[in-house]
Amino acid sequence: MSYGVIFDIDGTLFDTGEGIKSCVRHAVKEVGMPPVDEAKLDLFIGPSLFHSFTVTAGFSEQTAEAAIEAYRKIYSQEGIFLSSPYCGVSEMLELLASEKYVLSVASSKPLVMVEKLLEHSGLRKYFARVCAPDYARRGSDKANLVRAACAAENSVMVGDTHFDIDGAHGAGIKALGVTYGYGKVETLFAADALARSPKEIPALVKKLLAI
Repeated sequence: MSYGVIFDIDGTLFDTGEGIKSCVRHAVKEVGMPPVDEAKLDLFIGPSLFHSFTVTAGFSEQTAEAAIEAYRKIYSQEGIFLSSPYCGVSEMLELLASEKYVLSVASSKPLVMVEKLLEHSGLRKYFARVCAPDYARRGSDKANLVRAACAAENSVMVGDTHFDIDGAHGAGIKALGVTYGYGKVETLFAADALARSPKEIPALVKKLLAI
């Protein structure tokens, strides 16, 4: 039997918070809306931008689309380069790869940005499959992304928000929540296990997959 590990990007493999929040502030200003409450900016890290601008910020669909366009322009030029892998991520991926796990990505971030981030950081080589929506899609069903990312007979999803946990369970696999990301710990109650750092992930993955 083959075993796989599916990773979220924002708040799981990469600390993307500074770039995302900076670009949200810029986009909101560009469309002439009042600033988003600073306490809510972390909620933009993980979900689709359409969800965040309509639900978290309360924008109309039309205003949300304009904000997304402004966001993507500045993010592709500047914001993405403010991201970096969390400490220990490279070593964790190397260990999982050496133990023959099939690694993949399921992210709500646009595919072109995910690929750019992985290539820029030197981590693309670890992943057999990268699944994310294209720019044409307003939102993303995380369960469908997780299903598409399953590249092994038995897999586990690793993520920092309830979207990742719900997506994993919706796809019929177990979910490992990480508490070092941007999702609040109290929203990860449905996770099958919790990791406090990237270093803890390999052992917990092995336990969840009952290897």
